[in-house]
Amino acid sequence: MNWFKNANKNIVSRIKSILKKHPFCYQLLDYYNIPITDIDDHLIIEIIDLKGGFAAGNGKKIFLDKKLFNNEFFKENFHFVIHEFFHWIKRRFENNFYFNDPEEVQSFVLAITWELINGKNKEQIKKSIYPIIKEHYKNKKNLNEDFEGMFKKALELCIIYKNRIRDF
Repeated sequence: MNWFKNANKNIVSRIKSILKKHPFCYQLLDYYNIPITDIDDHLIIEIIDLKGGFAAGNGKKIFLDKKLFNNEFFKENFHFVIHEFFHWIKRRFENNFYFNDPEEVQSFVLAITWELINGKNKEQIKKSIYPIIKEHYKNKKNLNEDFEGMFKKALELCIIYKNRIRDF
């Protein structure tokens, strides 16, 4: 059985090598800001019996059915890997950046708007809401710019709100 584990390990190494080196895969990683090192550090590929399925994933692992592996796997069946690889990329992208979800951004904009409506100024809001936003950033490079964008949208909503209240 040891030969089977070694064979699987070699196949997984070859799959990861293709995912890291092929220009198509590299462009996908680059587009979603996923470091190429994440393939070795975070992608787990298992070859198992999927009992009728061909490939599956759960955001952390890619499962490939044993029946895919014949002499033509890399030529005829690699598309199963690419399909699951994209799901893995999207999950990493979502996990790496909480604010990829527009609902989260809008929720913070509304929280800032609420504070403005209730008389707080930007400095007060920066003390109360900014730290919460900051906690969700792994790479703080765009933090200030994103906060300013949220604050600007909140100001716009505040103006709309105040104009509607005046009209009543």
